Amino acid sequence: MERIERTVAINAPIEKVFHFHDDTKNLLKITPPNIHVTIETMGQPGLGYEVTLKIRQFLVFVMRWKVKITAYQPPRLMVDEQIRGPFKFWKQTRLINEVNGVTELTDIVEYEAPFGILGRIANALLIRRQVEQMFTYRQATTKRLLESM
Repeated sequence: MERIERTVAINAPIEKVFHFHDDTKNLLKITPPNIHVTIETMGQPGLGYEVTLKIRQFLVFVMRWKVKITAYQPPRLMVDEQIRGPFKFWKQTRLINEVNGVTELTDIVEYEAPFGILGRIANALLIRRQVEQMFTYRQATTKRLLESM
């Protein structure tokens, strides 16, 4: 099982940071430009909320990814887990706290690549680096957007 943790300080109120992340449409704003995401289904934010995304990467790989919110405690905690998708296991935890007058957003991603040993090799060569880059981009973009609003 892989675990990646990233924290960013955002000069915005905690509620604003939390609700930015519970609005699925904002995912489109913070996804790296080399990954094309469309929202196929979504409901109302909250516990049990499910979203289905269509993701195209490298112009040829297309996948559907269905996630469900399994923990929802505004304005401090949100967890989504993959129901169906490209990983054997995927869980993203967002912890949001006020620290010294700013809001800290911590993303914790736990995942396991599919396909056994081949997946572990792909993870070592490519997947982990891509996930790390994606979350670095997402956090920087979230910070820029929220601090400019």
